[in-house]
Amino acid sequence: MNKSGWLVLYFLTLFADLVLISLNLDSLRFATKPLLIPLLAVYFLTTAEAMPAKQQAWMYGAMLFCLLGDVLLMFDHLFLSGLGCFLVGHIFYTVFFLTIRYSNPPVPYCKYHWVFLNAAAVIGYILFLIPYLGNMLIPVIIYSLVISIMLQSVIHAFHFRYQRMAWYCVGGALLFVLSDSLIALNRFYHPLPAGGQLVMLTYGLAQAGLVYGAVQYYRR
Repeated sequence: MNKSGWLVLYFLTLFADLVLISLNLDSLRFATKPLLIPLLAVYFLTTAEAMPAKQQAWMYGAMLFCLLGDVLLMFDHLFLSGLGCFLVGHIFYTVFFLTIRYSNPPVPYCKYHWVFLNAAAVIGYILFLIPYLGNMLIPVIIYSLVISIMLQSVIHAFHFRYQRMAWYCVGGALLFVLSDSLIALNRFYHPLPAGGQLVMLTYGLAQAGLVYGAVQYYRR
């Protein structure tokens, strides 16, 4: 199979998983959902030859913990453990994009208004959810802070004016935040119409955007 074929197979598996969600065939999702990250990892393995080994290690670490989170979140009683795995995955992603940030020339314009916008969105979202979180308040606050830092690390990593692959990464990070926000709304506030499909679609596109953008950055 050629290199892009693995990415095509990833999206086909994502589509199959969305179909199974729509048909309420959750038991069959053990054949699709846990397959997503390994397919993306194989794509990364076959296309990231230009990336330094240390950076590859951070990316593999992120994908490994996201895979563990995918599997654990399939069991309702392991939700907190799955959340913890994704938290670690976001830390790996953050370190990866910080290595890009500090290897890039300094950005000639200020991006720090995004810090305040991001902080305002996170605080507002947490304040909205507080009445519904119960004993999950502290884990959700910690997780929200970590994923918002991951988003900031992506925003500040690139020169968007001439490193166009950065848009894949920032799009992936934003979709990751959206996916996790939908999970919280669906679980703690109120079930959303087609909530499962929306969560999985945004999550699948998020992972693909982060990995594809990172690969293209080092292949430019």
